[in-house]
Amino acid sequence: MKIRNSKYLYKGYSPAVFWFYLFLSLLAAQSCKKYVYGNTQHNDKLVVLAEITADDTANIPVSKSIIAGSGNQIVFQKIDNASVSINEQGGATQRLWLNNSIVFSNNPASIYSNNSVFKYNTDYTIHITHPELGPVSATTHIPGPFMVDSIDSYEDNISGKPVLVFDFTINDPPAEKNYYIFDAVKQIVKLYRYFYWQGVQYNYNTPKGLNLFEQVKDQPGVTLIRDTIPINKYIRLSVFTRDIKTDNDEFSSLDSSFRRIFIRDSLFSGQPYTSRLAVSRDHFVAADSTETGIVRLRINSVSKELYDYLSQYEKYKSSFGGVPISQLSSPVGNIQNGLGVFGGVARKEWIFYYDVLQ
Repeated sequence: MKIRNSKYLYKGYSPAVFWFYLFLSLLAAQSCKKYVYGNTQHNDKLVVLAEITADDTANIPVSKSIIAGSGNQIVFQKIDNASVSINEQGGATQRLWLNNSIVFSNNPASIYSNNSVFKYNTDYTIHITHPELGPVSATTHIPGPFMVDSIDSYEDNISGKPVLVFDFTINDPPAEKNYYIFDAVKQIVKLYRYFYWQGVQYNYNTPKGLNLFEQVKDQPGVTLIRDTIPINKYIRLSVFTRDIKTDNDEFSSLDSSFRRIFIRDSLFSGQPYTSRLAVSRDHFVAADSTETGIVRLRINSVSKELYDYLSQYEKYKSSFGGVPISQLSSPVGNIQNGLGVFGGVARKEWIFYYDVLQ
């Protein structure tokens, strides 16, 4: 039985930083965790795994790859002494600075940030230098804006599995070649409870704050305030499609789930294109407080190099287990003299609330 779903809020672009989850899930990289590069021989290199999104600011992860032992396994280390800059096509060069915010403290890569906002339909070049690993660079293009309409969503089942079905029509811009990626994540949020006493804010979640609140809660003006803070932690949600025009039809059976759905506009360039995808609802409602969060469904128009990199990874994931590891190779990116990818994104996003955030 289909249940109409009204629990979502449309956002025209990303209000938060998504690049890190995108590539954290790709590399399965944590501090000192290993990643296998099949058929790839190299010395230690700078690793840049970043997307830049129109109407958002720069947060670029930079790390160092190290060959572990005598095999071809790789570990990653933070790089805190790099020089990072991004040049805008026909514009100024922006210097990025090491971001020591606690938000990024558990990231396996160092983060370099700048508050300048990226523009649609613009080329950007990143330059990174390191005293030991030398310079790396890459150029990408952020596509122009695009429109999505005829949007509908409802809950359903696929082979007995609960899903959220999302129908939509992309109005493909006629003046450029577009590459679309559809995906969904759940962003974890932290519940923050606080109150004011004699003009000072206290954290209710601490022993000191809780003890004080119990003493003064009946005093005039003392009210417990609840707020939710999105944190830099995500759960990637499985997505499904039956659209034979997607590239996923070449990766694996369309009866299976995917991390992302890929489609090029070569079959409908400049014309409206209607499709449907479904998102697994396995994590929509939190099993415990560590999974409480917001579901984000995204349609991304991306640069070709980012599309190629992530589609290679999707194909790698689909082939893993069926092809000897020696015959699997890592995605090839656009980082000159380094590893990874620097890609541009124009994004539409829809936010769904299933957890009670209070």
